[in-house]
Amino acid sequence: MSILAVNKKLIVVAKGLHLDVFDGSDHNVVHITPKGKPQAGDYIVDVIISTDSKYVAIITALSKELILFDLPLSSRTRNFELPRSASKIRCSPDNSKILVADKSGDALEYDINSEVQSSNKILGHLSLLLDILQTNDKKYIITTDRDEKIKVSCYPNTYNIQTYCLGHKEFVNHIELLPHNDTYLLSTSGDGMIKIWNYVNGAICHTIETNKDVNDDQLKLQFIKSMDDDGIQVSALPVVHCAVAQLSDTASLVAVTIHTLNEILIYTVHHENERFVHKLKEKLTLEKFPTAIQFENSMLYVYDEHKCSVRVYRVSTDDAVAFDAEIKMFKELSDDVVANEANNSIKVLYKRKFDNVQEYQERKKLRLEKT
Repeated sequence: MSILAVNKKLIVVAKGLHLDVFDGSDHNVVHITPKGKPQAGDYIVDVIISTDSKYVAIITALSKELILFDLPLSSRTRNFELPRSASKIRCSPDNSKILVADKSGDALEYDINSEVQSSNKILGHLSLLLDILQTNDKKYIITTDRDEKIKVSCYPNTYNIQTYCLGHKEFVNHIELLPHNDTYLLSTSGDGMIKIWNYVNGAICHTIETNKDVNDDQLKLQFIKSMDDDGIQVSALPVVHCAVAQLSDTASLVAVTIHTLNEILIYTVHHENERFVHKLKEKLTLEKFPTAIQFENSMLYVYDEHKCSVRVYRVSTDDAVAFDAEIKMFKELSDDVVANEANNSIKVLYKRKFDNVQEYQERKKLRLEKT
């Protein structure tokens, strides 16, 4: 999920139930009014811009709606009621459909050109879905869940499972096709790993251990201790945000944030002679942990929801990452609009492990003593 979306023409950010659509000169702030009964504390979960720049789509958390705004931004909207809360939305490659990953484990498809405003369930998981995408050739739907799995399903006959990409040890929260070669898939996880896959056969091609590039050992220990206090065993800081961009014909940029670390780790991933090599290009230090990050070509956009600003950085092939501009968003919005704290809820994605063997042994011992 991301409440920042960018393309060549627009920057779109969300705060609470508000959208700010900035076209480079003017801000157009829209207050979202769900059709159903208003829910206190409702907020926007995810924002996307279609690749043809014809519409902006959002999903809401509590009112459970998928809402489309035509571009250039007008009063015309299309509302679709979601059966359950959703985690992520994506456009199909031809922008004719919206793919929805919901929290019950279902992947849904909405035809935005159809008069019938109903969903088509295309596949399901037995766990909370966290991300979804369709490959550029439209042959596969790829989904990820809380149970460490990446599922590759054939499309449109999604009952045919092509393969599973297995190797992460925690929830898989982001997937992207590698920009310079879309026959490979990139994923990030709560285990702190970035992995690159051949998604057709499920083979792992490369792994980046991001925690090796985190120099703050105290930060790791604090996180491990806080999770242990909640009965959750972890060994690494999770990846929270991920953004990718093409750097050259043989290389891509990968930017990630690590939980509570006020830095963005920017990697280059090169692919030559059937092997991948990565390099840490830059550690971009920030004042505070970002709300969302996105690439648009070589420009990295960093959204701070509390300050209502987007900072833009230029990432070139040879030079260091350079600050380019800061754009103030929601200038006319009152300060009483609460920021979306749901972005800090990554801890709930970890599964708690229960050891009831000792309790069983004590009950058994009491039972034997009675007999």
